[in-house]
Amino acid sequence: MTYSLSNTANISFITETLGVGFRYPSLYKPRLKIDGYKEQSLSIITADEPNFITQGIWGILPQNFDGDWKKFQRLKNTLHVNENEIYNNILYKEALKKRRCLIVVTGFYTHYLNENQITDYLVEKDSLTPFYLAGIYNVLEDGFITCTVINTKANNSLNSINNLYEVMPLQIPDIFKKIWLDKNAEPKEIDYIISKPYVTKFKIQKIAS
Repeated sequence: MTYSLSNTANISFITETLGVGFRYPSLYKPRLKIDGYKEQSLSIITADEPNFITQGIWGILPQNFDGDWKKFQRLKNTLHVNENEIYNNILYKEALKKRRCLIVVTGFYTHYLNENQITDYLVEKDSLTPFYLAGIYNVLEDGFITCTVINTKANNSLNSINNLYEVMPLQIPDIFKKIWLDKNAEPKEIDYIISKPYVTKFKIQKIAS
């Protein structure tokens, strides 16, 4: 399952709302739709630098990878990872233990199939407030960061407008931010955050095709 993300907030609003500054502010641009199939970067906070927002390439590659990016990406789509795969797949399980990140967004897209037509919806919070999605990341041999979004089971508020798949991105509320970024966090704490997803109220709007 693949969905697009959205981050329409400007730098000052993100900084004021989240209380975190940008490491490379000149690289950030608000975007209504972030399509991972088009080699996009995301604004992320990593466990290595928890006090700054930096940029991560969307679509995780193996740790210290120095091979052909496109060849690897043809073999496996790594924009998202589901809960049942993250604990077992060699690409994700070490990163879950050592390299967790927060992905800053103002929304994400979901889709509904009605007979032979697909309707797109943008899922946001009120006032376009930025929030965190759960992610993991790896660092390539050349220092670039690549990341993926962790999925969880879709909550009831999305079921009426999402019948193509049963998952949504896992949100990390502020109360779990420090734990998620803590390299010394107990595995049971991380497992709890993943298995008991935070339930929030979203604003859902239909998007013209």
